Amino acid sequence: MQSHIRNFAIIAHIDHGKSTLADRIMEICGAVGADHQAQLLDSLELEREHGITIKLKAIRLVYSQKSSAYSLPFTVYPDSRRVHSKEKETDREPSTVNRPQVEDFVLNLIDTPGHVDFSYEVSRSLASVEGAVLVVDATQGIQAQTLANFNLSLEANLTIIPVVNKVDSPAANVSETVEELKLLGFTQDEILKVSAKTGEGVEELINAIIKKIPPPANKSDNPQALIFDSSLDPYKGVIATVRMFGGQIKTGDKIKFIATNQVAEVLQIGYLCPKPIYIGKINSGEVGFIVTNSKDLSKIKVGDTITLPKNSSESLPGYQEAKPVVFLSFFPTDPHDLPKLKTGLEKLKLNDAALTFTPESSISLGQGFRLGFLGLLHAQITQERLEREYDLDIIVTSPSVNFQQNGEIINKPSDFNPTARDVKEPYAKVTIFAPAKYYGVISQLIYEKRGVQEGLENIGTSQKIEAIIPFIEILIGFYDQLKTQTSGYASFDFEITEYRDAKLVKLDILVNHEPVEGLAQIIPQKHAEEFGRKFVDKLKDAIPRQNIPIPIQAAIGGKIIARETVQAFRKDVTAKLYGGDVTRKNKLLDKQKKGKKRMRRFGSVDIPQEAFLAVLKI
Repeated sequence: MQSHIRNFAIIAHIDHGKSTLADRIMEICGAVGADHQAQLLDSLELEREHGITIKLKAIRLVYSQKSSAYSLPFTVYPDSRRVHSKEKETDREPSTVNRPQVEDFVLNLIDTPGHVDFSYEVSRSLASVEGAVLVVDATQGIQAQTLANFNLSLEANLTIIPVVNKVDSPAANVSETVEELKLLGFTQDEILKVSAKTGEGVEELINAIIKKIPPPANKSDNPQALIFDSSLDPYKGVIATVRMFGGQIKTGDKIKFIATNQVAEVLQIGYLCPKPIYIGKINSGEVGFIVTNSKDLSKIKVGDTITLPKNSSESLPGYQEAKPVVFLSFFPTDPHDLPKLKTGLEKLKLNDAALTFTPESSISLGQGFRLGFLGLLHAQITQERLEREYDLDIIVTSPSVNFQQNGEIINKPSDFNPTARDVKEPYAKVTIFAPAKYYGVISQLIYEKRGVQEGLENIGTSQKIEAIIPFIEILIGFYDQLKTQTSGYASFDFEITEYRDAKLVKLDILVNHEPVEGLAQIIPQKHAEEFGRKFVDKLKDAIPRQNIPIPIQAAIGGKIIARETVQAFRKDVTAKLYGGDVTRKNKLLDKQKKGKKRMRRFGSVDIPQEAFLAVLKI
């Protein structure tokens, strides 16, 4: 029955225990045994290596609840034979009231990422549920992404259940974490305390989910399903993971995808538990997957709406369009791998709504693509997936952001015009959470990054600091410096808010007197010389030594503002000489000098990937 369905997402800051809590819920519902692999829903190899959730997962569970005074609409008083009802008093026997009754509830659980770079995954899950479990680590308290996810849930009008996790940890400060949650508007009774590691309090959380989160409601009498993930099975066809908002879809039905007007046939219907289980139909309010006979994954997009061909339904709302804010270029080291790189990007794009790419050509690096991301971690994960899943070797250029130049948006240094009069750069609203004792160093960091502090609020023992900072300053070194200066306790979230006038210059990097396109940067004029010196110093360590000295120069226009030299290997050509006239030694040294002159003239320098990303360590 639809009244026994509960759709909910687990949301939290990174590393607050979402995936571990999902493990315990699956164990209690009997979907997996106690000896399963930890963080079972983090199935990607990269997720396990980085210890983060990258892709949302939707699992259908069945929980058999024994009805008791907790779930029934009346309360039994143990010292009396009378039963108090919310409507009236009655003389029914307590034994009749207390007799356990088993009710099965279907729980559609969605485990979401916590890192700010994957916030679009969170928005996709929140559009498909009626409630959210907001998890807060008792050892860390409320963090930046906790607040961001809380606000997303409020905007989606979801029922929120606050949970304090890791109460079993010796470092847990449960009372302070509860006080922080109360500042968000929750009452003491609403806040649940659990240990996802031991399972303490998790069954009470499941009962609270059943009691507080409303069952799904029909938005349409016609079949309507929202796609929040898709993949391609080469033997069957495209598989769409959906949430039904109305009607019913059965095996054998013809369905239509509204955005692309594509028509396909339903081959199979099922759900994950966590292994796939196949059924004959999917009804309103349910979450599952639909296997189609379509072989074109590009026609079935994440965020699209499924209906029947004869219906004229409109697309379902709820998904926010992801706007890339960080841009890098990907070039294959082997030019013959360009088609393979394009194919890999096209496949990743189909279930990664935030990824954008366009073809790009470089004189020094050849043919490649300009990619847009939500952050540097998003870029790193995409690069690693391309290299592992598609066996590619990729050169990634230094990151950049969107700038406005005479009203046009640019994000490539090669498009920057130093004579342009109207130049603007993006500014971001940054929210930082950290213990109060680090307020001084955080304020200094904001000032050094050309930022302005706009707000300060005490939340328990932590402080919430709001500032407006140029986004290019956040991109380069801000995260590492913030973590270093606060001993790892600070966290931050950001949102691009506006563009402001800026004085910018293009910084060219010359290696062995040749400009390298992938290392060029658009930076503030005020910090150009300081940045240039630091950049060439980092490059000196990143570029390996050669048989000749390699000069590395930073230039603005025709002016060299910084220089470092990668020292050459020293080969002792006179080592084989023993005694004899000194002219024999001079003759060998002169011969070596002539050889090195020719190497300077004709030699090329191999630049490793670390050099292109050295800007991030400044």
